[in-house]
Amino acid sequence: MDFGRIFQPVIQILVFLIGMSGNTLVLLTYRCSRKIKSKTDIYLINLAIADLLKLMTLPFWTTSAINGWELNNTMCKVAQGVFSINFFSGFLFLTCISLDRYFEIVRAVEAHTKRQKSFFCSKFTSVFVWIASSLLSLPEFIFSESINLDGSKICKMIFPEQITITLKNMCNFFQIVLGFIFPFCVMIVCYSSIIRTLFSCRSFEKHKAMKVIISIVLAFVVFQLPYTLVTFMEATDFIGSKQMSCEVRKHKDIAIIITSNLAFTRCCINPILYAFVGVKFRKDILLVLKNFRCISRASYIRHCGSSRSFSMPAAMETSSFTL
Repeated sequence: MDFGRIFQPVIQILVFLIGMSGNTLVLLTYRCSRKIKSKTDIYLINLAIADLLKLMTLPFWTTSAINGWELNNTMCKVAQGVFSINFFSGFLFLTCISLDRYFEIVRAVEAHTKRQKSFFCSKFTSVFVWIASSLLSLPEFIFSESINLDGSKICKMIFPEQITITLKNMCNFFQIVLGFIFPFCVMIVCYSSIIRTLFSCRSFEKHKAMKVIISIVLAFVVFQLPYTLVTFMEATDFIGSKQMSCEVRKHKDIAIIITSNLAFTRCCINPILYAFVGVKFRKDILLVLKNFRCISRASYIRHCGSSRSFSMPAAMETSSFTL
């Protein structure tokens, strides 16, 4: 608990400030200067909303790490439920973006002929993702409670005794499958096909696009895999045994604190990897900043002019994701 009181507030405050700024800037850019023209635009907006809503729960967990949970059971259920909804929706929208990039680049002709229909389907898919995420988060809304533990109040899911261990571990199972295995497998399949397609291109920018792809996959693995492994070990009771020594239990709790906060930082990384890497998107961001008088007109012209030499070919920079 002493470690958590120091580590969690520092990390979470930084994540909150950077993540709120980045994702708000994405939404402002779409609102003020960028037209929604593709499926990826729809998914990027929803991803930014999911990250923002998840970040809004951070102050609750930060104050809880310092002083314990000081709010009532209702707020505990709301905070846990909102976090869970946006946990699942964030990963599902990442999966949608991967699939969309695959169709736009690997199966470009087919994607172009069905653009209008697929654009409508992306809106339907987004609604489905939010509904599915809400259904998957029902256990958090139902079983989350504020309880006393070691002289301090915490907010967590508490299952009734009549519920079996198997049902208790279902929540961890869904986190593992939908929070890592499924999106990771989709990323590997889609981006492998994209890389093979890029190798057949003669554009000198294909190496830059490949670096973006590798960065996306590496960031996903680095930030999410450690937390997934800890969740898996808890679900399978490898490190959840009540007979473990106090020292081992302490290391387990520290591992959960570190890996869960590491996973939180993805909310800061998503805008950079999925939006800001696009040259066109960066120009739109600069335009928004200029309109809000955050940068001068001279700075806007200088940065936009210098970015022309690094522009992707139109076929590769579809929508706002530089590929």
